[in-house]
Parts: sequence; structure tokens; C-alpha cells
Amino acid sequence: MSTRGKRSQTLHALSFFVIFVVPYTPFLHASFTAEMEKLLTLRDSLSQGRDFLSNWFNVESPCNWSGITCVGPAVEAIDLSYTPLNSSIPSCMGEFRHLKALNLSGCGFSGQVPDSFGDLRALQSLDLSRNQLSGALPSSLANLKMLQELVLDANSFSGGLRIIVEHLKGLTKLSISGNSFSGSIPLDIGSLQNLEYLDLSMNYFSGTLPSSLENLSRLLHLDVSRNRLSGSIFPGIGSLGDLLTLDLSSNSFTGSLPSTIGRLTSLDSLWLGRNGFTGSVPVEIGKMKQLKVFSLHSCKLTGAVPREISELRNLIDLDISENNFEGELPRSIGNLVNLMYLVAADAGLSGHLPEQLGGCKNLKILDLSFNSFSGPLPASLAGLESITTFIVEGNHLEGPIPPWISNWKMVNSIRLGKNQFSGSLPPLDLPFLTSFSADANQLSGEIPSKICDCRSLSSLFLSENKLTGSIEETFKGCSNLTDLILLGNNLHGEIPGYLGELPLVTLELSQNNFSGHVPDQLWRSPTILEISLSNNLLAGCIRIAIGNISNLERLQLDYNFFEGSIPKSIGKLRNLTNLSLHGNRLSGEIPPELFNCTNLVALDLGSNNLTGSIPEAISRLNLLDDLVLSNNQLSGHIPGEICAGFQRAAYPDSEFTQHYGVLDLSYNNLTGQIPAAIKNCSVLKEIRLQGNMLSGSIPPELAELTNLTLLDFSFNSLSGPILVQLSPLQSLQGLLLSNNQLGGLIPSELSLMLPSLVKLNLSSNRLTGPIPETVFDIKTLTDVDISSNSLSGSIPFGGSIARGISSLLIFNASNNYLNGPMSESVSNLTSLAVLDLHNNSLTGSLPSSLSKLDYLTYLDLSNNGFLGDIPCDVCSIVGLSFVNFSGNKLYRYAPEECASANRCVAQLVPYPPPTRSPTRGLMWGVGLGAAVGLLALVESNEAAVPGSLTSCWGRR
Repeated sequence: MSTRGKRSQTLHALSFFVIFVVPYTPFLHASFTAEMEKLLTLRDSLSQGRDFLSNWFNVESPCNWSGITCVGPAVEAIDLSYTPLNSSIPSCMGEFRHLKALNLSGCGFSGQVPDSFGDLRALQSLDLSRNQLSGALPSSLANLKMLQELVLDANSFSGGLRIIVEHLKGLTKLSISGNSFSGSIPLDIGSLQNLEYLDLSMNYFSGTLPSSLENLSRLLHLDVSRNRLSGSIFPGIGSLGDLLTLDLSSNSFTGSLPSTIGRLTSLDSLWLGRNGFTGSVPVEIGKMKQLKVFSLHSCKLTGAVPREISELRNLIDLDISENNFEGELPRSIGNLVNLMYLVAADAGLSGHLPEQLGGCKNLKILDLSFNSFSGPLPASLAGLESITTFIVEGNHLEGPIPPWISNWKMVNSIRLGKNQFSGSLPPLDLPFLTSFSADANQLSGEIPSKICDCRSLSSLFLSENKLTGSIEETFKGCSNLTDLILLGNNLHGEIPGYLGELPLVTLELSQNNFSGHVPDQLWRSPTILEISLSNNLLAGCIRIAIGNISNLERLQLDYNFFEGSIPKSIGKLRNLTNLSLHGNRLSGEIPPELFNCTNLVALDLGSNNLTGSIPEAISRLNLLDDLVLSNNQLSGHIPGEICAGFQRAAYPDSEFTQHYGVLDLSYNNLTGQIPAAIKNCSVLKEIRLQGNMLSGSIPPELAELTNLTLLDFSFNSLSGPILVQLSPLQSLQGLLLSNNQLGGLIPSELSLMLPSLVKLNLSSNRLTGPIPETVFDIKTLTDVDISSNSLSGSIPFGGSIARGISSLLIFNASNNYLNGPMSESVSNLTSLAVLDLHNNSLTGSLPSSLSKLDYLTYLDLSNNGFLGDIPCDVCSIVGLSFVNFSGNKLYRYAPEECASANRCVAQLVPYPPPTRSPTRGLMWGVGLGAAVGLLALVESNEAAVPGSLTSCWGRR
């Protein structure tokens, strides 16, 4: 039968019911028939929900349909909540003129609210929450004068609240949490004087909190959290005397907390956290005797934690974390006998933990981490028998870990890390303990043999202590252990095979003294995701059995004494993302099977004895963004396939995987040219190719690697110019090209090419021409070494240097053909620590401003053509450790009025003619720091300095 036929049959039956059962009036019959017709129309429009509205299609009387409430001939309530209709709201909903309550929450409706809703003039309650509705509220809602409750939570509504505030004066409940409403909260929102419940949370409201809210004398619940509100809290908020819940958290409120907040004596929940409040907590807070929840976390509050908090005897939950309080936790805190949750992490507190804290017998969670508490744990804490979580990490607590913590039979997490606890670890008999952390303390002795009496223990963190002994039997009974972190102790002996039989996920034993082989049982673990055994004394071959640990994601075996070849079976570890075998004695070729580990993000095989070429099979590692093969004996060309990876960050940084963007092939025997395909390594930040035998020119394709911060090609045989095409490298901080055969000019555009450069080393090449003045326009530049080239012309101590804006710490231009006088502008290099210009042809007198270089530690101007006096106070520079003026035409003795310089010039005699030998060329490492080991420089150069010259630094 057709839908129309069914509808006619239903209406005929209803007419029979009205005529013969209900007392007949023409008006009643017409009204009833009209309402039923509307319900049938609504049913037809929701036919896609037939499976969830089954009795709408099986029961003939619409007033008996689920969710429909009829009073006489009128439909007064429709409740379809949590019926998955997944459509737009039918416009025919607006035809039920007698409707008083409409609940469409959780129906999966999308689109906008129909304009026809404005015809529901009798509506008193409207709930559209938890749908996917969007857009602005229709202006027709202004017609709903009878509306008392409007609930729109968890949608995507936008726009403002003007329609609601101007027209819906009868509202007692307005809840619009979790939408995209924006703009200011209307200043006249206080005109909704019947409001008892107001929730505007989780929107994009900005501006200040309207003071008219103080007019809402019936208000019981006010929540404006997670918006963008700012300004201070108006003092009149204290007028809301019936308020039970106030949540202002996660905004940008500033200023001090008004003392009038203490008038909210009915309040039981107060959330003020994640704002910019300053000043102290008002003492009037103690008047809110009914308060059960009080949160002030993540503000900028200062001063002492007020003792008046102890007046809040009903308090259950107190969070004052992430503030700038001063002083101790009040002793009166022990009066809060109902307190169950106390969180004061990173609150700026200091002093000893008060004994009275033990009076909070109902405490379940106590978090006092990352403060400056000192002294021992007070013995009164032994009575906290309800405690489930105890966190005091990141303080200065000391003394032994007390054995009475075994009284806490309900505890499941204890975190004592980053303190100064000493002595041995006490026996723990805590049946519900799942996590115990005491890392970064001064614990000594052996790990208790009964640690596994904590039958629920799953995570144990004891790293960075002074623990000794072996673990041969220690953890054998820990059947629930998933995380065992013991790095940085003095544990020894062999790694026990039973560890492979535990449900471990993370095993961290690095930086100990474990020796022997890695047991094959460990490689058979079905659960382990991370193994770190680095910095131990492990030896022998890496066993073939390593291929059995198929779930492994991270393996760190670096800095041990493994030898032999890398087993081919390692290629079975298809889930591996991080592998480090750095710093062992591995030999042979890199097995192509390794590149079956196609999820590798970081691979470090550096500092071994590996030979052969880099396999072209490396092209399989298309997720790779960190490759270290340095300090081996690899030969052949750099394969272009190496950049199959380095093209995207496949995974976000995690506990197991961090992205570095490093390609380090340094100190091998690689030959040939740098491949042009290197341009495809788009995520690279550092390229280290120094110490090889690479030839050819610097590829211009490098300019496409816009993320580069370090480029080190030093100690190769590269030739050609320094390319101007490097100009897009806006992030490059280190350009190290020393000891090559590069020629031509230093590009005059260097400051535009590399505006972020910190370290520039072009030494020991074949560069010619002048030093561009623009080099010194790079404001970030600290280290410059252009020594041992064929540069000529004067030193351009003008430009930025003359304007005093240089940050230079080291400048070495020795062993060149520089000439002309030395400018007085050198004094503007106010941070300069090292100045080396020896073996040039500089002339004229020494600038008197040299003595103004207060941070100078190394000064070598030898073997030039300087003449005249040595500046008076050059040797009075406090940190000066090396000085050499020899090989010039300076006076044997300084003028009488410059007696302080005599120690520097005694026995000065003409040196032989300058040679081009770079015997004293200043060398530094490849790091981007500016540290210089000057003591070593002094010792290595002392033989070349006239005898009494050493007194210039010997007196300091």
C-alpha cells in the first residue's frame, strides 16, 4: 500500500476514534486531525530514521509514538534525543503551534536551524545540543517569548547573542557551550533577570566580563571558561550571593582577584585557573565556607598562600599549581580534613613540608612537584592511608626514602624523582603500586630483592642514581613490569635473559657497567618496543637472533664494544624507527638487508670500522631524516638515492622518535662530487661532509634546502667559487668550508645570502680579492676565520663595525696579503675575544682603541709592518692570555708614561721576514658555539713568544 494510502487509513481510524470515543465537537475534530497530519508529515520527512523510530511506522495512533506527548488534541512535547537521524532539521517542525518542549539533542542534525522555529511561540524548552548545526541563530527565534530553557551545547553555531539578550527575557537557562560564538558578551546580558543557569564556555567571546551580570540575583551557575575574555573581574561579582558554581578559567583575565569574591558564601565550586591574575589571593577567600572545589592553577599569583584557606573545612579539591607564590605551605593546611586532592605543583613554594599535612587523612592525590621544598619527608605522612598518588619530584628533599611509605596500601603511583634522597631504596610492600619513580637522586646500594612484592608494579624509574650490584634475579618475579628505566647508575654484571620473558615495553639500561653478551632471550620478547643499552661494556657480536624481536621500534646499542659485522637479520625489524650502533667496533660492509627496515627515521652507524660503499638500497628508507655514517672507512660516491628520505617528517616527535634533519657522512673516504640530487633532501637542517676526498664544485642546488642551519664541507678537495646562488639559505648559521681548493672572491652579497650566519670558516683555501665590508653587516655573526688564503686590500673595519652593531667574538684573517692601516673602529668590536691578523702586510701605528676591547683573550698581530708605540693599556685587559706583537717595527720600550705596557714589549727584537706558513692559524671545531680553548693555544704558542712576553699573562 502506498504512503498516501496508509496515511488515509490512519486518519480514517483516528476520525472514528474522535467521533465515537471522544465527545464530538467540530473544532476538536479539526484540531486533532490537523495535529495528526503534522505528525505524519514529520514522520515522512524522517523516513531515513525508520530503523530507530520503528513504532512511528507500526503504531497507528501518532500520540502513542515514542517521543511524542499529546495533551488533548495538541502535541506539546517532542523528544527525539539521541536518535541517529543524521539529516537536516525538517522545517515542518515549526508547524506544531502548541509545542512546549522540543528536544533534538544528539540526533546528528546538520545545517542551520530552520526559520520556521520562530513559529513555535508556545515553546518553553528547546534543546538542540550535541549536533553538527552551524551558522547564526535565525532572527525568527526572537518570537519565542515563552522560552525558558535554551540549550545549544556542542554544535558549531556562530555569530553573537544579540537576539537572545534582546528578546528572550524569560530565560532561566541559557547553555551554549562548545560552539563558535564570538564577539563581546552583550553589556546588557544582565537584563535576563530570570537566569539561573548561564553557560557560555568554550566559545570565542572576547572583551570584558559585563558588570551587568551582577543584576542576575537568581543565578546559580555561571561558566564563561575557555573563551578569550580579558580585563579584570568586576567587584560587583560578589552580589551573586546564591551562586553555587563559578568558572572563569582558561581566559586572559588580568588584575587582582577582587576581595568581594569572598561574599559568594554559597559557592561550592570556584575555577579561576589559566588566567593572568596577579597579586595575592584575598584573605576573604576564607569566608566561602561551602567551597568544595577551588582551582587557581596556571595564573601569576604571588605572595603567600593565605592561611585563611584552612577555613574552608568542606574543601575536597584544591589546585594552586603553576603560580609564583612565596614561602611555605601553611601549617594550617592540616585543618582541611575533607581534602582529597591537593595539587600545588610548580607553585613557587619552599621550606619544609609541614608535619600538619598528615592531618589531611582523606588525601588521595598529593602533588607538590617542582617547588623548592627541602628537608626530609615528615613522618606524619605515614598516616595518609587513603593516598593513591604521591608526587614530590623536582624539589630539594633529602634524607632517606622512609620505610613507612609501605603503610600506603592503596597507593598506585609514587614519584620522588629529581630530589636529593640518599641511602638505599627501602623494601616496598604495596600491592596496588603500578608506578614508582625515584630518578635523579643520590640513592645507593642494591635494588631491593623484594621489589617484585609490589605485584602490580608496571613502571620503575630509578635512573641517574648511584645504585650498584647486578640485576641477575632482581626483577624475575615482576610479572606486570612494562617499563624498566635504570640508566645512569653503577649496575654491573650480565643482562639477564629473563627480561625477555617479562611484558616489558621499554627497557633502558644505558650508562651502566653491564658486560658480556646481550642474551638471545631478550631478542625473543613479543612486547618490547624500546631497548637502550648504550654506554656499557657489552661485547661480542650482535647475534642473528636480533631479527626475532619484530615489534621493536627503537634500538640503542651505541658506545659499547660490539664487533664483527652487522647481522643481515636486522632487516627483519620492520617496525624499527630509530637504530643507533654508534661508537662500537663493527666492521664489514653495511648489509643491504638493513634497508628493509623501511620505517627508519633515524639511523646512526657512526664511529665504527665499516667499509665499502653506501648501498644504493638506502633509497628504500623514504621516511629517513637523520643519517649518521661518520668516522668509518666508507668509500665510493655519495649515492643520489640517499635523498629518497629527508623529504618529510613522517611521524610527529614522540618518546621513541625525534626529528633532527641531519646528514652526517664526515670523516670517511668518500670521493667524487656532491650529488645534485641533494636538493631533494628538503627537511635537512645539517649537512656534515667534512673530512672526505670530495671534489668538484659546491652544487648550486643546495640553495633549495631552505631549512639548512649548518653546512660543513671542510677538509675536502672542493674547487670553484663560493656560489652566490646560496642566497635563499636564510636559516643557515654555520658555513664551514675550510681546507679545500675554493677560489675567487668572497661574495659581496654575503649578508643578503646568509642573514642568520653565526659561524663562517673559509680558511685554507685559494680565495683572492678584498674582504667585503658587508661580511660585518651580518648581525648574528660571532666567528669568522678567513685565514690562509690570498686575500688582499685593507680590513674593512667600517660599516656596521663603525656603527658598533657587530656581535663578533672571533676574527682570524692571518696568513693573507692584507695591507694598509688598522682602523680605530676595531674598538667597536666590543665582544671580541680573539683577534688574529699575523702574517699580513698591515702598516701604520697600532690603534690606541685596542685597549678598549675588554673581553680580548687572544691577540696576535705579529709579522706585519706596524710601527710606533704599543698602546698604553693593552696589557691591562683583564682576561688577556696570549699577546704577540713580534715581527713588527714597534718601539723596544713604550713611552715612560705607559709603564704598564713594558711587560709586553721587553726584549722585542725584529723577527725574520714574514713567511706564509700558517703555523699559528687559529683552529676551531664545527659546532655553532663561540667557546675557545685558549689555555691550549697559549701552551702551544709559548715557544714562539719572546721570553718575558709570558709575564703579560703570567701575572693574571
